[in-house]
Amino acid sequence: MSQKKAGTTDDFDPLAFRPHGRVTFTIDDNVLICDAVGPFNKELIEAIEAVEIDLIHEIKENEKWGDIVVISGSALGSEATLEAFTAYLKKLVALGLVSNVTALALSDTVEGASIMKPRLIQAYAEAGIPLTVFPKVNEAMVWVKLHL
Repeated sequence: MSQKKAGTTDDFDPLAFRPHGRVTFTIDDNVLICDAVGPFNKELIEAIEAVEIDLIHEIKENEKWGDIVVISGSALGSEATLEAFTAYLKKLVALGLVSNVTALALSDTVEGASIMKPRLIQAYAEAGIPLTVFPKVNEAMVWVKLHL
């Protein structure tokens, strides 16, 4: 298992407002792990795009690769944030930058999980990206590795 920290949204230099929340990206062999700590705003989605697309091009060199989004702290985000996230996912699909398997690790104990989990599932569905949800990251990792 080869793991390396690949980037963070803290590296993003916004034109206006700083992103609320943070996403740290780690590449673990052929799995891109996105550790997201919320709450989130629309500017964070811009930061994700600025950092993640280059990482996807790098990991996409693998024949198959997986994506795990882990949310902690708070899952809360505004309607504008959800709209921007859905648009970003649709852009990834249009560019052919979608993983072979995608998992979301979101515990019911995370603030706002009960509100945001169905909204996040809907965002992926609207973009046409199959998503499987787990309460723990280790369960998500086992599932992703099994399906690659």
